[in-house]
Amino acid sequence: ANISHDIRTPMNAIVGMTAIAAAHIDDREQIQNCLKKITRSSKHLLGLINDVLDMSKIESGKLTLTNSQISLKEVVDGIVGIMQPQVKAKKQTFDIHIENILTENVWCDGVRLNQVLLNLLSNATKYTPEGGSIRLSLSEEKSPRGENHVRIHIHVKDNGIGMSPDFLKIIYESYSRADGARIHKTEGSGLGMAITKYIVDT
Repeated sequence: ANISHDIRTPMNAIVGMTAIAAAHIDDREQIQNCLKKITRSSKHLLGLINDVLDMSKIESGKLTLTNSQISLKEVVDGIVGIMQPQVKAKKQTFDIHIENILTENVWCDGVRLNQVLLNLLSNATKYTPEGGSIRLSLSEEKSPRGENHVRIHIHVKDNGIGMSPDFLKIIYESYSRADGARIHKTEGSGLGMAITKYIVDT
C-alpha cells in the first residue's frame, strides 16, 4: 500500500508514452523522445520492484550474502560508469578518492556491495542540487580479525540538502522518506536505506 503510488507513476508514464508513440508512428523524433521516457520510467519501475522484492526477502529472513572474489577497482569503475549520466545531467562534480588501498582483490558479496554503493550515491545525486559535489572515498587499514582480513572504509560525502534530526532517527525504517517541499518531486521507494543497513549489518 505504501509503495502503490510510486509504482503507478512510472507505469502510467510507460502506458502514456507508448500510446503517444503509436499515434505518431511515422514521426521518428517523437518516437525517439517517447522511447527515452519509456526507458527512464522502466528503469525507475524496475528499481522499485527490486527494492520491494529485496525487502520481502529481508522480512522473511531469506536475504543472504554470497562470498566471491571481487576487484575493488572493477567495482569502483563500474559504479562510476553507472553514476556518470546522472551526475552529468545535474552538472555535478563526482570525485573518487583512493587512500592506502593495498589489497585490490577481496572476498565479499560483489552484487550487494554494488547495491549499497549505488543506493548511497543515487541518494547523493538526487538530493544534491545542480552544480553540487559528490565524493566517494575508499581507504584501507589492518583488520582486528587478523592477517587474512582487511578493513575497507567507504565514505560518500555530498553538499546536498541534508536531513533533519527527526528524519535521521527513522532513516533506516522501511518506506521512510523525508517529508516536505524540498523533496516532494524526488522519486524513491523509501526502502533503499533500510535495505542498505540490513546488508551492511549482515
